[in-house]
Amino acid sequence: MPANNPTPSRTQIFDKICELLVPYNPKNHEITMLSGIVTDLEVDSTAVFDLIMGLEDFYDISIPMELVSDIKTVGELVNATRQLTQE
Repeated sequence: MPANNPTPSRTQIFDKICELLVPYNPKNHEITMLSGIVTDLEVDSTAVFDLIMGLEDFYDISIPMELVSDIKTVGELVNATRQLTQE
């Protein structure tokens, strides 16, 4: 991340999540903030971990497992990621 913008916007995080979801979304489901990661996008648990690891690497954060299990939608993942990048 650029040093002049330490906290990414919700839109930047959403765009990054969409980019990371591409390989796990072969049916090209529309991705919105309300999309259920497992329910709507049909992302399996292994792919969810890959997605989380991609976000952790990109933003240099650590998303606790108990938080991951509570995240159901893309919007919740955006919010959790943004919260962690502000800490």
